[in-house]
Amino acid sequence: MDSKGRLSNDEFLSQVRELFKTQHESGTVFLQQKRLTEFDPVENKHNPRPHDLTDISNSDNKTYPLLFRASNGATDKSKKIKYSTVVEADKLESFWKKYSDLVKGGVTGLKKKDKKKTKGKKKKASGKGV
Repeated sequence: MDSKGRLSNDEFLSQVRELFKTQHESGTVFLQQKRLTEFDPVENKHNPRPHDLTDISNSDNKTYPLLFRASNGATDKSKKIKYSTVVEADKLESFWKKYSDLVKGGVTGLKKKDKKKTKGKKKKASGKGV
């Protein structure tokens, strides 16, 4: 765990696996992924967001790390569980493979929505045969 309370990538995956197991019967797991922009102490603000840029054609090809978060969504702070990790761009492909497999395995309990029955059911044609 680093100074900001973030786990290593492997620790994060194992904790999310446990979170899926504990929340399996009745519970919620919230997952978030976003680009990590560091705080700029000179300008006293975060780096600009993409919609704040006026001319993106001159943007540099800088790669940014990604922030992954997982939470159980509990409203009571004593029961809330939160995990986060930062994935560097060069490690993203291998992490994403493990992460997507974990998420696919964790959502096995989802139920399909019941389709609404159509209002106008077609009646069988009761024509008299010749």
